[in-house]
Amino acid sequence: MKYVIKKITGLIIALLIVSMLAFLAFEIIPGDPARTILGTEATESKVQALREEMGLNRPLPQRYGQWVTDFLKGDMGTSYYYQEPVSKMIGDKIPITIAMTVIAFVFILLLTVPVSLLSVRYENRFIDRFFLIFNQITMSIPPFFIGIIFTVLFGLIFHFFTPGDYISYTESVSDFIGYLILPSLAIALPKAAMTIKMFRNSLITEMHQDYVRTAFSRGNSPGRVLICHAFRNGILPVITFLGVAIADIIANSIVIEQVFGIPGMGRTLISSISKRDYPVVEAIIVLIAVVILVINMITDLMYKVLDKRIEI
Repeated sequence: MKYVIKKITGLIIALLIVSMLAFLAFEIIPGDPARTILGTEATESKVQALREEMGLNRPLPQRYGQWVTDFLKGDMGTSYYYQEPVSKMIGDKIPITIAMTVIAFVFILLLTVPVSLLSVRYENRFIDRFFLIFNQITMSIPPFFIGIIFTVLFGLIFHFFTPGDYISYTESVSDFIGYLILPSLAIALPKAAMTIKMFRNSLITEMHQDYVRTAFSRGNSPGRVLICHAFRNGILPVITFLGVAIADIIANSIVIEQVFGIPGMGRTLISSISKRDYPVVEAIIVLIAVVILVINMITDLMYKVLDKRIEI
């Protein structure tokens, strides 16, 4: 319980730091939301009047304190550009990004475990060397380029889907998930290749430990030793990597949403940055930080569950 309280406290402090940095960033970078809304032809008096109305002329600490207070109450503010609550704007975008992140993560797990076990089981044989070469190639290709290849190959040539013909989860859940399969796979492939390489090396190291030789001396088959003995210890370093991979999946989804025309949080974030719509950007950044920090905390807890020797 002490560890959980400690992690929650650290999470709150980290979120405060992230929110401060996000708030300060827009004070430093050039651009004025009022000028963006009114256009370059607007007079200075009109710009200043709109700034006053939007509360941008108030001192920075006062604006930040008010924003944090409102955020904790569930009020994420009002969009400067669209003049509607931020929570309403991004409320229907969150499930899209979460769904794509979850599907990509599932793909990583489905690819990592069997391929890694096969590579170790047939170490230095043809199948192992094939996966090593394929991994090296896949790791070198960025997700957005894989997305473009998928769009051309499966969309324009084989007509498995219509690029840009996104179907909302409110219309059809099955069609919604079906449209997210290829974007999620594009995100997952490079990260899965990295995870496979790490898991393979970790398992090979475990397979040369004394306890594995003891397991063999008791008459256990190679497959049983690999799955029942080496797997549990070999997965430990991979868990940390998978926790970090969540952040990469979310980051890559921002670009992939542009490639496949998916109206998720990524597209909203990019358009809001270009329009200097600070309340929307700050809310999305904080929400992403919450997800990443919670995943990291869960990763640390899993470490303790899998290996009781680890002190946390």
